[in-house]
Amino acid sequence: MSDFRRTSCVPMFASVFCVGLLSILAGCSQEAPIVTYQVPTKMPAVLAAEDTRTIAAILPQKDQAWFFKIMGRESAVDSIDDTFREFVENVEFEDGKPNLDSVPADWRKGADRTMRFASYDINTPVQQLDLSVSQLSRMDDWSDFVVMNVNRWRKQVGLSESQKEWAAAETMTWSGADSEEFADVPAIWVDVTGSASDAGPPMMAGGAPFASMAGGPMTGGASNAAPASDPHAGLPRDAQEAIEQAKASGASMPAAKEKAFPKESASDNAPKSDPALDFDRPEGWRDGRMSMMRMAAFNAGPEEASAEITVISAGGDLRGNVARWMGQVDGGQPDDADVDQALESAEKLTVAGRDAQRFILHPKDKSDDNQASSIDATIVPLENDFSLFIKMVGPAEVIADQDEAMRSFLKSLKY
Repeated sequence: MSDFRRTSCVPMFASVFCVGLLSILAGCSQEAPIVTYQVPTKMPAVLAAEDTRTIAAILPQKDQAWFFKIMGRESAVDSIDDTFREFVENVEFEDGKPNLDSVPADWRKGADRTMRFASYDINTPVQQLDLSVSQLSRMDDWSDFVVMNVNRWRKQVGLSESQKEWAAAETMTWSGADSEEFADVPAIWVDVTGSASDAGPPMMAGGAPFASMAGGPMTGGASNAAPASDPHAGLPRDAQEAIEQAKASGASMPAAKEKAFPKESASDNAPKSDPALDFDRPEGWRDGRMSMMRMAAFNAGPEEASAEITVISAGGDLRGNVARWMGQVDGGQPDDADVDQALESAEKLTVAGRDAQRFILHPKDKSDDNQASSIDATIVPLENDFSLFIKMVGPAEVIADQDEAMRSFLKSLKY
């Protein structure tokens, strides 16, 4: 009996094993479900190679120039360029500093950074852009100062220096340029785009550890770019030092000019008098410092205490210009009554066939301790709300000595 039971268990075990094996084989024979994946064929914008674009404005003040600058991926800058230009065209200054209350609401104030007056973070779909606001002491020659800085920015985006006027930048309409004070130092608009492979990575706002990736090696950028956060980046080291020394002392920067342009003498490439202006030069008047906006310039009187004569064309209302000149000679805002008196006392004359007014303004305080200059200014109204300004600024004694010379110059003037 025991042999029968032992023998009958073998086929039962085999049957169970076969059923299990068939079940496994049946399961393995089923086809796996098809899964569909979508693979993007377009590189994300943040990783795509792209040119670098810089837009900037240079706005003049009495002793300083103010820089408003954005540098970043071209598509990012494209998205805010109109808004940025509208903003800088309407910047107002108070006590020589920009009032930034009109900054667009979605631009966020950035952290304080070295060498800057202010920073703003501007979000775009492609990149967070950085707006830097900074200032430098002005050089004596505005044209040279502009060319030096614009060519520095051109290099930062891989472009060569430009020999064109304003280094291929352009003058800009600016609400603060209505007065004659800034007629020969116009606001400048800069817009340059270059290959990212020839320039460094545009720095993103705040200097975050990974901020430069958006313009770094993955997008063709180089790692040796001049930092965009440094307004002096790209200048020769000795020029940077001269600028900082001048800025610290509040002085002008002839030394910076000489070091930035070592091969350029004061007389090289000096602009000539405007050919549209004809005149007889008074005896003793020497060639003065010309600029792109000055139609003529002279120096008169002793070398050690000379007066400067300039001829320019600019806008601005009569009363506003006279009030500003009075403020310059007295060091403060004049009373309305004093301005009224100056307007009533103006000499009426004819210059270049047009009615004109001449104002001779001296400081109220005529003590020996007062070093303020006097002003002899003639305003000749032109078309389209412009005027011709013939202005002499210098020591009161020199202004008085040059009275007849100025009178003969005005009589000879044709325009």
